[in-house]
Amino acid sequence: MGTTTKAEPTVGKNRARESDPETELDEEREQQYDLLTAALIGAAVGAGITLLLRRGPSGSRPVGPLVRYAGRGAALAGLAGLEGAKWAGGRGIEGARWAGGRAVEGARWAAPRAKRGLRTAVERGEELIDRIPVDDVVEQVRDYVDTARDAINDVVKDELNDLRKAVRRQRKRIGI
Repeated sequence: MGTTTKAEPTVGKNRARESDPETELDEEREQQYDLLTAALIGAAVGAGITLLLRRGPSGSRPVGPLVRYAGRGAALAGLAGLEGAKWAGGRGIEGARWAGGRAVEGARWAAPRAKRGLRTAVERGEELIDRIPVDDVVEQVRDYVDTARDAINDVVKDELNDLRKAVRRQRKRIGI
């Protein structure tokens, strides 16, 4: 009879500690790989830009046709925009003329009605003004103002008396 030991998986058990020298080396290597990767990417981008912007054997730059076609596209887009603006401007003028014609018709329709309404308001307004009891209104407003003035005077007198008493108390406390 033999003894058998159960094999334990080592995959899920990472017992590395912060102070473990192997962990520090792994982190340092990762930083070095990151730095190396960044340097390689920078060199590749720089070489690509250099190849695009250098002058070839014919004396022109390889990026020249790309810039030329982009310029043509921009010019075509500008022309299309200009044509669109002209079209919209023409429609705007037509719309403004149409609205102006309708406004003139509306003004012609509204003018006599406005005159009639004004005449009616003037005629009825004279009657209404005669019905307003101006003397009673003046008397009532005068009473309100007098009552308000008396109430304000009473409040101010009370506040002054309280202030005088407080000043006297302070003087007595200080000894003046």
